[in-house]
Amino acid sequence: MIQFDWSEKIQPWVYKTWLENKGADVKIAVLDTGVDLAHPSLNSLDQLDHKINAAVPGFDPDRLHDFCNGDVTDRHQQRGHGTQCTSILSAQAEGDNDLQGFISKSDIFIIKVNTVDHKFFLVKDFLKGLEAAAKLKVDIVISSVCFPKEDVEAENIPPAEIDRVFTLLRNSGAVLFAALPNTSLLTPWAGLAAENFPNYRPEAINTGVVSEKIFNKRKTEIDQQPDIHFIASDPTCAFCKINNGYAVEAATSSHAVYMLGGVAALYIASIKRREKEEYEPRERDDFLKGLSQLFQPLATANGWDASQLTLFKTKGVDG
Repeated sequence: MIQFDWSEKIQPWVYKTWLENKGADVKIAVLDTGVDLAHPSLNSLDQLDHKINAAVPGFDPDRLHDFCNGDVTDRHQQRGHGTQCTSILSAQAEGDNDLQGFISKSDIFIIKVNTVDHKFFLVKDFLKGLEAAAKLKVDIVISSVCFPKEDVEAENIPPAEIDRVFTLLRNSGAVLFAALPNTSLLTPWAGLAAENFPNYRPEAINTGVVSEKIFNKRKTEIDQQPDIHFIASDPTCAFCKINNGYAVEAATSSHAVYMLGGVAALYIASIKRREKEEYEPRERDDFLKGLSQLFQPLATANGWDASQLTLFKTKGVDG
């Protein structure tokens, strides 16, 4: 039996009124391995025109209406990935299990970007997913997927094509929250974002996770990276798994970017409620400024509580 409420983990870092709005009227695209929509805690996400498989042969973002009810089944590595991450946002209680996401009123578009055999990710499919998100006019794109820079080169994707897609995304008003690679104690953080896609793009808001050992050894190094913006600690949390399962494990960078994207949804929902019909989409720098006011500066952080979620901002949020 699972008893876990993500609102309680997030609550120390946001205003109470934000949590109460549950991300209402915010459109989010999640680029991942799909979602197990048969899971009783997640079947509320099984919405008409909200299920896009950008990796199927023939997918064309210009004919998005033909692909909005695709197969987004999550079978990644026999345990699922998008299922876990999306449960942070949208899980609902079922039976004896009370796993609660914290933005259950947001409008979630599931965009599956791994190959049809559920094993691999290709940059070309990821770009198609981003273009689909732009055409959907979402407020926020959350991506747990990143690629070493050499993968972009290996697929021979012209830089002009990448620029075209990101221009579409930027002009649509969407802001991209991107996960950094998971790291070990020996992994340098200097240049980490610059060596990975989409993290090296100036449109991305980059998020990662640190363990206590990484925090103690690399805090200063991480804080000095201009293209690393937010960092989360790695407490043990609860998530949905495919085949109606649940997992209790330490948070990863993939989980962290969903946490940050969810907090961004609370931020935008509060602005939309206040501005009503006068609301205009916020740009990337608006998100950086708005969210940076909430979180603890990494440079001055001391101590570690392994049971609690801590959200840090780095000097990178100031550009």
